[in-house]
Amino acid sequence: MEISRISSKGQVTIPKPIRDLLKLSEGDRVAFLEDNGKVVITKASLIAFRELQDALSIEAQEKGITEQDLLHELEVVREEMWNERKK
Repeated sequence: MEISRISSKGQVTIPKPIRDLLKLSEGDRVAFLEDNGKVVITKASLIAFRELQDALSIEAQEKGITEQDLLHELEVVREEMWNERKK
């Protein structure tokens, strides 16, 4: 467990072990998520990635695209890219 003190301006220093764990650097943005009375801190970029992932998942479901379909298409693209590199 890591502990930090709130400054008079409401600022908190994120302890180094937590910064290291989240791979946070100066200038990175963080997001605070409330979950059943607990607050979770994460990199803001991860939130954007999760939202994109959720949106793509919903769109794929609406269009009837399965995970197997996506994996097959990914394999096709990988093979095409591999063949292009060999030329």
